[in-house]
Amino acid sequence: MPARKQRLNPRKQPVQHRSKATVDVILVAAAQVFENHGYASGTTNRIAARAGVSIGTLYQYFPSKEAIAVALLERHIADTDHRLHEWVGHMVVEQHSLSGALRDYVTGMLEMHSRQPRLQHILIEETPLPERVHQALLEAERQAAKTVAGLLRLYSEVRHTSLEHTCFVVVQSVESLTHRFAAHPDDQFIPRATFVEEVVTMLVAYLTCEPHLK
Repeated sequence: MPARKQRLNPRKQPVQHRSKATVDVILVAAAQVFENHGYASGTTNRIAARAGVSIGTLYQYFPSKEAIAVALLERHIADTDHRLHEWVGHMVVEQHSLSGALRDYVTGMLEMHSRQPRLQHILIEETPLPERVHQALLEAERQAAKTVAGLLRLYSEVRHTSLEHTCFVVVQSVESLTHRFAAHPDDQFIPRATFVEEVVTMLVAYLTCEPHLK
């Protein structure tokens, strides 16, 4: 295995409960270290100290901070997918209005990004990603568009016919806007609730307008 690939992959996958717990502690600590110190200063020594484990224990599971960052990003992808499916299931059961469903979606994404607002940017923009993770990100975007399209087909007021294309724009818009708002809380000149309503108004207008046919 090439040296660079070795540095981006975990040394071993945890199997026993104790080893899984150790990996979880390391990843939680790494997220906090990257959030507080940035990627460049987020050394394995800092991560091990924050996790309360020896550097040797850390290296049993991860050969480098790059591998830790990749593992965090993979968890973020899985968590976002899980939350999206939870939202769709909840909306199907509750039968919210279109604006109500979108408000719940935007609010949920904003809450998720607000927990560690700098982390996602650090993981995606500053971490060297192996090809498998890059492809996983692209596939996650495609699947998210399909999932949202499946829900929006239930709303007769949605006028677009190529819903998977439309929902790709919806998902990307919500992801970008909520991440930007959460990442710079001190720079915002509108209240959080107003931001949510403005995004929902924009999405409803986009989804219910007559599609432009070429």
